[in-house]
Amino acid sequence: MFDPQYLWLFCVLVGFGAFSQGFTGIGFGIIILAGIAFTPWDFERSAVVVNLLVLCLNVILIYVSRKDSRIHWALVGYILLGSAVGVPLGYWFIFDMGDQPLFRLVFGAVLTAFAANELFRPMIRTPLPRPAGILAGLMGGFLNGAFTAGGPPVALSVYSQHKDPALLKGTLQILFLTTNLWRLINVAVFGKGITLPVFKLAALALPIVLGLTYLGHLASRRVSSRTFLRIVYTLIAFAGVMQIAKGLRGFD
Repeated sequence: MFDPQYLWLFCVLVGFGAFSQGFTGIGFGIIILAGIAFTPWDFERSAVVVNLLVLCLNVILIYVSRKDSRIHWALVGYILLGSAVGVPLGYWFIFDMGDQPLFRLVFGAVLTAFAANELFRPMIRTPLPRPAGILAGLMGGFLNGAFTAGGPPVALSVYSQHKDPALLKGTLQILFLTTNLWRLINVAVFGKGITLPVFKLAALALPIVLGLTYLGHLASRRVSSRTFLRIVYTLIAFAGVMQIAKGLRGFD
């Protein structure tokens, strides 16, 4: 399940992902899973480890920003309606398709689209109607259930509604916390459960997450994020293309 010879790589990926999360506010889960996809580790089990770590990050971010954040509850409600269906569908996809070529193909496409979204972030000038949040929640929920990476569709929906950073941060963190909890419930009820090896690996990685997220946050106050973001998401795009190629070869 978790071959020890790749443990060092996992710790490096966790550190890089955590630094990126602290530096830019995004990228933690997708960076780790993009690297794990090139190892023989069980992808579904690795995603549960990431799920636990992301949940810890959500709780910490909500706590440290509790005085400054406000929440757009109406929008949260619409998005969670879609996520309630999307998350189980996404988890069924990773649970059933696992390491099959179709899964690699879809995962590669998601990595590439995620990188393109961050490198060439679309500007939505006209606010999307709030009921459109249901579709964003469905799409984001599926991506979260399958790859713990449901941020882009949800973030686009939230960004289109308002530009107030306090509302953006508070609303997004509540959405991410809720969908990550919902994913873990699906893992426990319909999947392989949250086993002791998964807990042990998450516990091992947690100090790295806390330390590197904090360092990334400090660095963000002193260094421009543009170059760093371009490097990170170019690497993610490259990983996506490699996964697409690997998936296509599997159909031969």
